[in-house]
Formats: sequence, structure tokens, C-alpha cells
Amino acid sequence: MLRRIAGLGALALVLAAPLRAQAYVYPALQPSRIAEREYNFALADVGDGGGTALVFQWREGLGNPKLQFTLDAGFADPDAAGADTRLVIGGGLAYQIATATSEMPFDIVLAGGLGFSTGDDVTTVRLPIGAVFGHRFPLEGGLAITPFVHPRLSYDRISFNGNSDSNTNLNVDIGANFEFKPQMAIRAAAALGDDDAIAISFAWTPKGLRK
Repeated sequence: MLRRIAGLGALALVLAAPLRAQAYVYPALQPSRIAEREYNFALADVGDGGGTALVFQWREGLGNPKLQFTLDAGFADPDAAGADTRLVIGGGLAYQIATATSEMPFDIVLAGGLGFSTGDDVTTVRLPIGAVFGHRFPLEGGLAITPFVHPRLSYDRISFNGNSDSNTNLNVDIGANFEFKPQMAIRAAAALGDDDAIAISFAWTPKGLRK
């Protein structure tokens, strides 16, 4: 009986590692200002064996200057032996609730969404919501840098071979957006908390496609 319990415990530990690793909690890379239109190409390194993820993000204004739609799509390559490439897809909305003034120095964006990843009979659904706080600092030569912090809560549900588990996790992105041309920026962030990850991206707003 004890041997059976020990065996079940070991199996649970073996399964828990890939389940946690394949949640794919990469940094949201959402700056503190709404984008009229943006294409963001990101490379992320996900902790707990999550491996590397390549993610494309499309941000688009919805007619209201304070409202933005976001679509994430990409692939992830877990570190676990024999694990297959996973599909990562998600969508969300962001709303500019405040812009920086002399009296209130922060731009604030409220952001939430729905994320989905699947592969190796493991399916993860995530429902994150949080706020982004940042401030844009203009530099010489038309450059600018925007440090930002993005705390968020996420309800995560993972299904594996007919079993499922749910958790509420807290993560905080700490990052910066560096504008080196009017339509181009380099963005980097680290996600800290219940899940750890780092990411760097190239953000492009095509001038000819702006509304």
C-alpha cells in the first residue's frame, strides 16, 4: 500500500512539472499607452522548463482612441524531453484609463484577455487581468524610453489526459519600451511572481498603414 502511494506521489510530481511549464506565462509586453496600430515580434524564455516561445502580437485601435484590441499567436518549444511544439494563441482588450500629466505622472492602461495553448495532450486556458503603469521619457534625437510595470491576476486551467487543475496566479511584468525611430521600438520585460519568464521584442507601426 505504501509503495503504491509513493508511486502515485512520484507520478504526480512528474506530471506537475510539465503542467506548470506549459502554461506559457510569457510577459504581456503591453506598454502603458494604447497603440493605434502595432505589430510586435517577441522571443520569450519561459521558466520551469517552458523553453522558448516565438510570439507575434497585433495591436489595433477600435475607433475609440482609448480602446485597443490585441491578438497573440505563436509557438513554444518546451525543454521537457520528447515534448512537442505547442500552439499559443490569445486575444484581449486594453483601455487607457489615465494619461500622464504634471499632477499625475503615470500613463495607466487596464488590460485583460483570454489565452490558450495546446500540445502533448496538455491544454491550458488563461484569463489574465491587470493594469500597466508607465511614463514616457523623451530623449535627444527623437528617441524615447518608457519604463512600465504590469501587475496582473490570472485564472489558469490546465487539462491533461482527462484530468484538470485550476489556479489563480499573480505575476508582475517589469520592462521598458525604447523608441529608436518614430515607427520602431525595442521592448523588453521580465515576468516575476508565480511564473517566471523574460522576453524581448521588436515593435513596428507601419507608417503607410496607420489610420
